[in-house]
Amino acid sequence: MTAQNQIISFCGDVCSLCPRYVATRNNDIEALKRFAALWFKLGFRPEVIDPEQMKCYGCNRDMACSQGINDCIHLQNINNCGECQHFPCDKINAVFEKTDKTNTICKGKCTEEEYNVLCNAFLLKREILTRINTEHRNKNHFH
Repeated sequence: MTAQNQIISFCGDVCSLCPRYVATRNNDIEALKRFAALWFKLGFRPEVIDPEQMKCYGCNRDMACSQGINDCIHLQNINNCGECQHFPCDKINAVFEKTDKTNTICKGKCTEEEYNVLCNAFLLKREILTRINTEHRNKNHFH
């Protein structure tokens, strides 16, 4: 969590602003259907999937992570990569590169409203984790 009481995933996604997470928490099937269609439009899924498959309950250490972040040995006692004294590492830099590519796709295929939602939830990882890391370094004085 940050000072703004946002839920930040290991890799810097803002779960509390994620359309899938919010729709899941609110049991909003119509919103999940809309985002299933958006994920297909963006090429994140090969077809429009069932809203049940779009549900997201947030990251945890026991679930599969497409980026391999949640099995990092440095995440044992911290909430996200921004709190890590090894930030930025090769693993999170690979996530940032993928996010940059996703950003380009979203800019080209999303409406302004869709893009803004996705940007706030997923596309600002580098900025969010860097801010958290700076705050953490200043608070804990690790370098």
